[in-house]
Amino acid sequence: MQWTGLNELREKYLHYFETKGHLRLGSFPLVPKDDPSLLLINSGMAPMKKWFLGQEEPPRHRVTTCQKCIRTPDIERVGITARHGCFFEMLGNFSFQDYFKKEVIPWAWEFLTKELEIPADRLYISVYQEDDEAYDIWTKEVGIPEDHMVRLGKEDNFWEHGSGPCGPCSEIYYDRGLKYGCGKPTCGVGCDCDRFMEIWNLVFSQYDADGKGNYELLAKPNIDTGMGLERLAVVMQDVNNLFEVDTVAAVLHHVERIAGKKYGENEKDDISIRVITDHIRATVFMASDGILPSNEGRGYVMRRLLRRAARHGRMLGINRPFLTELVETVIESSEAGYPELREHESYIKKVIGTEELRFGRTIDAGLNILTGMMGRLKEAHEKVLSGVEAFKLNDTFGFPLDLTREIAAEAGFAVDEAAFHIEMTKQRERARAERLAKDISGWSADLFGELTAEPTQFDGYETLSEKAKVLALSDGEELVDAIATDEAGEAKDGLLVVLDRTPFYAEMGGQVADHGYLVSGDAKLKVTQVKKTPKGYFVHTCELLDGTIHVDDEVTASVDEKRRAAICRNHTATHLLQKALREVLGEHVHQAGSYQDDQITHFDFTHFSAVSPAELAEVERRVNEKIYEALPVTVKNLPIEEAKKMGAMALFGEKYGSVVRVVDAGGWSTEFCGGTHVTNTAQIGCFKILSESSVAAGIRRIEATTAFGVLDLLDDRTEILAKTAVALKANNLKDAPARAEALAAELKETAKQLEILKAQMAAAKIDGLFENAADIDGVRIVSAYLTGTGADTLRDMVDKVRDKAPNAVTVLIGSDGNKTMMAVGVSKNALARGLKAGALVKKIAAIAGGNGGGKPDFAMAGIRDTSKIDDALNAVPEIVKAEMNQ
Repeated sequence: MQWTGLNELREKYLHYFETKGHLRLGSFPLVPKDDPSLLLINSGMAPMKKWFLGQEEPPRHRVTTCQKCIRTPDIERVGITARHGCFFEMLGNFSFQDYFKKEVIPWAWEFLTKELEIPADRLYISVYQEDDEAYDIWTKEVGIPEDHMVRLGKEDNFWEHGSGPCGPCSEIYYDRGLKYGCGKPTCGVGCDCDRFMEIWNLVFSQYDADGKGNYELLAKPNIDTGMGLERLAVVMQDVNNLFEVDTVAAVLHHVERIAGKKYGENEKDDISIRVITDHIRATVFMASDGILPSNEGRGYVMRRLLRRAARHGRMLGINRPFLTELVETVIESSEAGYPELREHESYIKKVIGTEELRFGRTIDAGLNILTGMMGRLKEAHEKVLSGVEAFKLNDTFGFPLDLTREIAAEAGFAVDEAAFHIEMTKQRERARAERLAKDISGWSADLFGELTAEPTQFDGYETLSEKAKVLALSDGEELVDAIATDEAGEAKDGLLVVLDRTPFYAEMGGQVADHGYLVSGDAKLKVTQVKKTPKGYFVHTCELLDGTIHVDDEVTASVDEKRRAAICRNHTATHLLQKALREVLGEHVHQAGSYQDDQITHFDFTHFSAVSPAELAEVERRVNEKIYEALPVTVKNLPIEEAKKMGAMALFGEKYGSVVRVVDAGGWSTEFCGGTHVTNTAQIGCFKILSESSVAAGIRRIEATTAFGVLDLLDDRTEILAKTAVALKANNLKDAPARAEALAAELKETAKQLEILKAQMAAAKIDGLFENAADIDGVRIVSAYLTGTGADTLRDMVDKVRDKAPNAVTVLIGSDGNKTMMAVGVSKNALARGLKAGALVKKIAAIAGGNGGGKPDFAMAGIRDTSKIDDALNAVPEIVKAEMNQ
């Protein structure tokens, strides 16, 4: 293959697909048209959604484009690595109910290997693991050898976004060679290293998904392909990364000239150079499409990019406005594909130049404040700028931390960055706490109290997925008409959504709320909590993962089926547990509280003593017996009197209406309950009690788990036993108990022998201590620091000194590796001189940061500051002398 410029590659691609009957369209603007779910166009197919969905007739059923794109989630990573960029171009060829796999796969191969002459042996193909059709086309018709084919799972090779058109995909990878590899024997397609680079993704939209895991073949499938133009250029130009591609490198080299820096010589400078290069390209294209810097929406994205570029310019030592100088280079590099850039040149420069000057004034204002702060530090002879002040600069003046750090360092000051981040965290937590502090009654009064719509209809007993209408939205502080992902395109949490109907169970009766998703077009919200207001509105707490959600939008509300099933198992098991407890312990057992989630169940009940192991085993056996009997679980809404006649259990103190919901397990367990349950006890699988404890006077708690929770418990305990057996050097698990007993006996005997040895060593040391004993007015001072000596040994040694020398004061300090202790003993004659061990130990230990006490003849203290041990021992004679004089 021959070196090919990026602009030439773009033209080759578009021309090739024109020869295949495709209509070449120019790039759509970065601002989405009639698509509030997107902040900016972020893929080749994004502007054509209505054509894919059949909502509008396309100008032709075969289309090819090179689409300019902005992706904002990577803003903070841009520059840190050479992999990420906010701006990129996406080549694509699309079929709207026209051709399919048999056409697009050979075309893709032909373009790469014939038109671009990429060596076939450097290309690898992945397909969805179940897509035999694509696999056969690649291998049997195109002729790809099987050792260049890879089958991957749904996560990698199946394109799906909620309900609607979806399907498997096939990706083409280029092997960049060993020098980009990780060296692992397993290195191949899918490896995290840089060797195998994905360059083209062919998406086969052949199914219609209902959002419940069901897929129906489309009568007329679609084709959506995407190939990053910069990535293709990396291959064709044999360079390391996108910043070395010719058109991008032209901008990078201009940055080098302005900064007087050489790319590749200093990693910190390289980061700044990459940031500026990417961000100026992005903002030039954004300005050309009419986007203006602002404090919200796509305008804020542009402002962030421009200010980040300007800031990194200062970090490179560029102390003047410079971004407009780069505009010309961006235009020269890209006008072949985007002639509108040249047409809008003066406008683009005006927009970017004005914003850079505005940011410069912000920087200057912050610099004046920072200079004053550093002046005060200098007067106070301090060297660290507080995190609070650094935060104030950032929060009030938009003065970034890294610039504060750099300027402070030049003046000889450090910044307390840890405290700065603490302040940032506090700010986020304050805002979050204010939202979360609003309990459900608060929501009712402050947020949703004025709603006049009918209460939410709960359909979750009958279905786990349904269409619903958004009645109200809140950001946690006030009602809003719409909520979008934040300015950077990042997910946004803490959103509150009220629907007219819902399959989501709201937290109540001890059962946790369902989790799942709300999907509307490209808007996707993850439901993490559901509560019910006093007026009957189900409030879904959500994280907005993508897009924009509006009041009156229709959403598909889908409950996490696996999680719901696990909760149902635990809840029904709780009913069986209560019945078993009443049979084993007595009819005095009543529910005093409960909790069920997808992992465990807590059941609190009235009982006045600990449940014995034998009783727990019997309760567990009875519950499992009813599970294996496969009792049908039925739910009926009955008049309360009729329910009571059935023997249905009710909660103490609970008020019920005239009609109650009764859950009956085969006539054995019957309870009032509004929760969700299995339809047959066999679905619980198995039941295991994890613990039994007291939670209050007369209230006991049993914690238990079911099904996969039991299997996980068995796996964990088996693993623990296996590791224990290995540690004990047992031949197998069965031998582990005997081996443990034998080792325990050995350790006990060893400990006994060790104590005897320590006593012998202590006795030997005592004679040596007397040789260096000082004499203070007839009182001998025996003192020493003994490493590897614990408290018990110190006590024994002090006792022996007292027995051997009636006129001695003994001060011994020992450390066993965990604690450092001091022992002080006063012998018989020394006691008669007025010396007391308790008084001595307090004064001596205090020198080493310790404290203690004891009897007149023996006392002990802990030592905190081991660096002062010598000081403490050296002070003993003077302290003893002072005590005698008193």
